[in-house]
Amino acid sequence: MTPNELARKLEAIYGPELKSVVLYGSSVRSEFSKRYSDYNIICVLTDPSPGMLAKSNHVVKKWVKKGNPPPYFFDPRHIETSSDVFPLEFIDISNEHKVILGQDPFKQLDIDTKNLRHQCESELKGKLLHLRSFYAENCDAPRLVAEMCVKSFSTFLAVFRGVLMLLDKNPPRDARAIIELIAAEINFNPEIFLEIAQIRQGKSFLPRKEEAILMFERYLTELSIITNFVDRM
Repeated sequence: MTPNELARKLEAIYGPELKSVVLYGSSVRSEFSKRYSDYNIICVLTDPSPGMLAKSNHVVKKWVKKGNPPPYFFDPRHIETSSDVFPLEFIDISNEHKVILGQDPFKQLDIDTKNLRHQCESELKGKLLHLRSFYAENCDAPRLVAEMCVKSFSTFLAVFRGVLMLLDKNPPRDARAIIELIAAEINFNPEIFLEIAQIRQGKSFLPRKEEAILMFERYLTELSIITNFVDRM
């Protein structure tokens, strides 16, 4: 099921109650990878109550079965009043998204950035904890460890864009340019991120065995440096 097919199925269910279907994330950016990316969807419903959400249960299940995360369901006011809570996500979505159906809920959205640094720090520290836990469980499976590095890359790239904004830099669209620009501002080695970007783009192969473990160690080391920098901002 494609994003357009999902939108048509949801429109058939909700009719005029469905105000927008928006595609965002790596699928609308230069870092899209057919192998590693999924499709992120926001739906705007006039009334996202449990009864209304239940109507799309069978469609959402089919969508998730294809390897995609379930759509996020907002009501119009929820988007208008949430930019102070999700500044990182809303800035990222506002800059790069595709309206599949209906109105553009982000077109004239006034995003409050007062909590941006806090959210960048929270995302970095939370994802670091997740990576450590994943490694503790899966360090005997190097391929899984390497795949986790590649799959998590787009999440960290979104945080890097937020950090660049905090540094009064305009984030580039290209993943490599983002990495090079933030490395010029923060004292860390960008090579591991550039290597992962190459893997996501299909220009390099996933490392195996000891090389996969080494990749994870390098990845975690540089992410820790960036996290400590943001913590001190």
